[in-house]
Amino acid sequence: MLADRIKGAVASCAVGALAAHLIATVLQNTPDSYNQDLRKFTGGWPIPGWRFFAPNPGVQNVHLLVRETTGDGPTPWRDVTPVVPHGWTQVLYNPQSRGPKALFDAMQQLSVMSANQADFAWVTRSLPYDLVLAASRAAATDDAQALQFLLMNVFPSAPAEHRMKPILTSEWIPLGTAAPRTAGAVG
Repeated sequence: MLADRIKGAVASCAVGALAAHLIATVLQNTPDSYNQDLRKFTGGWPIPGWRFFAPNPGVQNVHLLVRETTGDGPTPWRDVTPVVPHGWTQVLYNPQSRGPKALFDAMQQLSVMSANQADFAWVTRSLPYDLVLAASRAAATDDAQALQFLLMNVFPSAPAEHRMKPILTSEWIPLGTAAPRTAGAVG
Protein backbone atom coordinates (compact mmCIF):
# COMPACT_ATOMS: atom_id res chain seq x y z
CA MET A 1 0.00 0.00 0.00
CA LEU A 2 2.74 2.46 0.96
CA ALA A 3 4.76 1.36 -2.08
CA ASP A 4 1.80 2.17 -4.35
CA ARG A 5 1.49 5.65 -2.82
CA ILE A 6 5.19 6.28 -3.32
CA LYS A 7 5.00 5.13 -6.95
CA GLY A 8 1.97 7.34 -7.52
CA ALA A 9 3.67 10.35 -5.93
CA VAL A 10 6.84 9.83 -8.00
CA ALA A 11 4.79 9.46 -11.18
CA SER A 12 2.80 12.61 -10.37
CA CYS A 13 5.99 14.57 -9.72
CA ALA A 14 7.54 13.35 -12.97
CA VAL A 15 4.43 14.25 -14.99
CA GLY A 16 4.24 17.66 -13.27
CA ALA A 17 7.94 18.38 -13.91
CA LEU A 18 7.60 17.37 -17.55
CA ALA A 19 4.49 19.52 -17.98
CA ALA A 20 6.20 22.51 -16.33
CA HIS A 21 9.26 22.03 -18.56
CA LEU A 22 7.12 21.88 -21.71
CA ILE A 23 5.14 24.98 -20.73
CA ALA A 24 8.35 26.89 -19.94
CA THR A 25 9.86 25.77 -23.26
CA VAL A 26 6.81 27.01 -25.18
CA LEU A 27 6.83 30.33 -23.33
CA GLN A 28 10.55 30.81 -23.92
CA ASN A 29 10.23 30.17 -27.65
CA THR A 30 7.34 32.48 -28.42
CA PRO A 31 7.87 35.83 -30.12
CA ASP A 32 8.56 38.52 -27.54
CA SER A 33 9.82 35.71 -25.37
CA TYR A 34 9.25 35.59 -21.67
CA ASN A 35 12.67 33.98 -21.14
CA GLN A 36 14.05 36.94 -19.23
CA ASP A 37 11.41 36.39 -16.57
CA LEU A 38 11.69 32.59 -16.66
CA ARG A 39 15.42 32.47 -15.96
CA LYS A 40 14.96 33.47 -12.33
CA PHE A 41 12.42 30.66 -11.81
CA THR A 42 14.29 27.78 -13.43
CA GLY A 43 16.84 27.35 -10.65
CA GLY A 44 19.63 26.40 -13.04
CA TRP A 45 17.49 23.96 -14.99
CA PRO A 46 18.19 24.60 -18.69
CA ILE A 47 15.21 25.46 -20.86
CA PRO A 48 15.76 24.90 -24.59
CA GLY A 49 15.91 28.11 -26.61
CA TRP A 50 14.90 27.00 -30.09
CA ARG A 51 14.87 29.82 -32.57
CA PHE A 52 14.66 27.69 -35.72
CA PHE A 53 14.77 30.44 -38.34
CA ALA A 54 14.65 33.58 -36.25
CA PRO A 55 15.65 36.34 -36.34
CA ASN A 56 16.63 35.98 -40.03
CA PRO A 57 14.54 33.33 -41.75
CA GLY A 58 15.96 31.71 -44.85
CA VAL A 59 14.36 33.19 -47.95
CA GLN A 60 16.82 31.96 -50.56
CA ASN A 61 18.43 28.79 -51.82
CA VAL A 62 22.13 28.62 -52.66
CA HIS A 63 23.07 26.79 -55.85
CA LEU A 64 26.49 25.65 -57.02
CA LEU A 65 27.05 26.07 -60.75
CA VAL A 66 30.12 24.82 -62.60
CA ARG A 67 31.52 25.33 -66.09
CA GLU A 68 34.65 23.89 -67.64
CA THR A 69 37.00 24.59 -70.47
CA THR A 70 37.50 21.80 -72.94
CA GLY A 71 39.07 21.70 -76.38
CA ASP A 72 35.96 23.50 -77.69
CA GLY A 73 36.15 26.37 -75.18
CA PRO A 74 34.04 27.13 -72.10
CA THR A 75 30.94 25.04 -71.51
CA PRO A 76 27.64 26.55 -70.33
CA TRP A 77 27.01 26.81 -66.59
CA ARG A 78 25.38 23.71 -65.09
CA ASP A 79 23.84 23.30 -61.67
CA VAL A 80 25.64 20.64 -59.61
CA THR A 81 23.92 21.35 -56.29
CA PRO A 82 23.35 17.98 -54.59
CA VAL A 83 19.74 16.88 -54.41
CA VAL A 84 18.75 15.52 -51.03
CA PRO A 85 15.86 13.04 -51.20
CA HIS A 86 12.94 13.93 -48.98
CA GLY A 87 10.65 11.16 -47.81
CA TRP A 88 8.89 10.17 -44.66
CA THR A 89 11.79 7.95 -43.50
CA GLN A 90 14.28 10.83 -43.71
CA VAL A 91 12.58 12.44 -40.72
CA LEU A 92 13.90 9.62 -38.54
CA TYR A 93 17.15 8.63 -40.23
CA ASN A 94 18.90 10.38 -43.09
CA PRO A 95 22.67 9.81 -43.19
CA GLN A 96 22.77 10.92 -46.85
CA SER A 97 22.05 14.51 -45.76
CA ARG A 98 25.41 15.07 -44.06
CA GLY A 99 27.49 15.68 -47.19
CA PRO A 100 25.01 18.05 -48.83
CA LYS A 101 24.49 19.82 -45.49
CA ALA A 102 28.24 20.39 -45.12
CA LEU A 103 28.39 21.78 -48.65
CA PHE A 104 25.33 23.97 -48.01
CA ASP A 105 26.91 25.33 -44.81
CA ALA A 106 30.15 26.11 -46.68
CA MET A 107 28.21 27.91 -49.42
CA GLN A 108 26.28 29.87 -46.77
CA GLN A 109 29.57 30.89 -45.12
CA LEU A 110 30.92 32.09 -48.47
CA SER A 111 27.68 34.06 -48.90
CA VAL A 112 28.27 35.74 -45.54
CA MET A 113 31.87 36.55 -46.48
CA SER A 114 30.71 38.01 -49.78
CA ALA A 115 27.96 40.06 -48.12
CA ASN A 116 30.56 41.49 -45.74
CA GLN A 117 32.89 42.44 -48.60
CA ALA A 118 35.64 40.01 -47.58
CA ASP A 119 38.85 40.23 -49.59
CA PHE A 120 38.77 37.65 -52.42
CA ALA A 121 42.30 36.44 -51.60
CA TRP A 122 41.20 35.79 -48.02
CA VAL A 123 38.06 33.98 -49.19
CA THR A 124 40.07 31.67 -51.47
CA ARG A 125 42.21 30.60 -48.50
CA SER A 126 39.20 29.66 -46.36
CA LEU A 127 37.99 26.16 -45.54
CA PRO A 128 34.49 26.81 -46.98
CA TYR A 129 36.10 27.77 -50.30
CA ASP A 130 38.16 24.57 -50.26
CA LEU A 131 35.06 22.47 -49.63
CA VAL A 132 33.12 24.11 -52.47
CA LEU A 133 36.16 23.76 -54.74
CA ALA A 134 36.40 20.04 -53.90
CA ALA A 135 32.69 19.57 -54.71
CA SER A 136 33.21 21.44 -57.98
CA ARG A 137 36.22 19.29 -58.89
CA ALA A 138 34.17 16.16 -58.19
CA ALA A 139 31.51 17.39 -60.63
CA ALA A 140 33.98 18.21 -63.41
CA THR A 141 33.90 16.13 -66.56
CA ASP A 142 36.84 13.90 -67.48
CA ASP A 143 37.91 16.01 -70.44
CA ALA A 144 37.85 19.33 -68.55
CA GLN A 145 41.08 21.29 -68.59
CA ALA A 146 39.97 23.97 -66.10
CA LEU A 147 36.85 24.78 -64.15
CA GLN A 148 35.11 27.76 -62.66
CA PHE A 149 32.34 27.68 -60.08
CA LEU A 150 29.62 30.17 -59.27
CA LEU A 151 27.51 30.42 -56.14
CA MET A 152 24.06 31.76 -56.91
CA ASN A 153 21.36 32.82 -54.47
CA VAL A 154 17.90 31.96 -55.75
CA PHE A 155 14.93 33.72 -54.17
CA PRO A 156 11.91 31.55 -55.10
CA SER A 157 9.30 34.06 -53.95
CA ALA A 158 10.87 37.12 -55.63
CA PRO A 159 9.72 38.58 -58.95
CA ALA A 160 11.40 36.91 -61.94
CA GLU A 161 13.78 39.83 -62.59
CA HIS A 162 15.06 39.68 -58.99
CA ARG A 163 14.98 35.93 -58.45
CA MET A 164 18.71 35.19 -58.90
CA LYS A 165 21.72 36.96 -57.44
CA PRO A 166 25.34 35.83 -57.98
CA ILE A 167 27.33 35.57 -54.76
CA LEU A 168 30.82 34.46 -55.71
CA THR A 169 32.54 33.47 -58.93
CA SER A 170 35.85 31.67 -58.69
CA GLU A 171 38.76 32.25 -60.99
CA TRP A 172 39.49 29.61 -63.61
CA ILE A 173 41.04 26.67 -61.76
CA PRO A 174 43.35 24.44 -63.81
CA LEU A 175 42.59 20.74 -63.59
CA GLY A 176 45.09 17.96 -64.01
CA THR A 177 47.03 15.48 -62.00
CA ALA A 178 48.23 18.01 -59.41
CA ALA A 179 46.83 17.53 -55.91
CA PRO A 180 44.25 20.10 -54.85
CA ARG A 181 45.39 22.98 -52.68
CA THR A 182 44.57 22.80 -48.98
CA ALA A 183 43.68 25.67 -46.68
CA GLY A 184 46.72 27.32 -45.22
CA ALA A 185 49.00 26.21 -48.03
CA VAL A 186 51.36 28.84 -49.32
CA GLY A 187 51.62 29.13 -53.04
